Amino acid sequence: MKISVILAHPDAKSFNYAIAQKAVGTLHKKEYEVYFHDLYREEFPPVIPASEIPRGLHCLKS
Repeated sequence: MKISVILAHPDAKSFNYAIAQKAVGTLHKKEYEVYFHDLYREEFPPVIPASEIPRGLHCLKS
């Protein structure tokens, strides 16, 4: 099974980071295929440009 662990916390010494690392380690031990992404380390830009916002999506209706 493939699993993604995504962390979005600026401090690598934080409790959130420790939890993410523990989760990744545990999943590896159980032989899962794990993809870990630290969005701050990857310099992921958290803002979406207005031009990329989908318009007129009917699938979002409740």
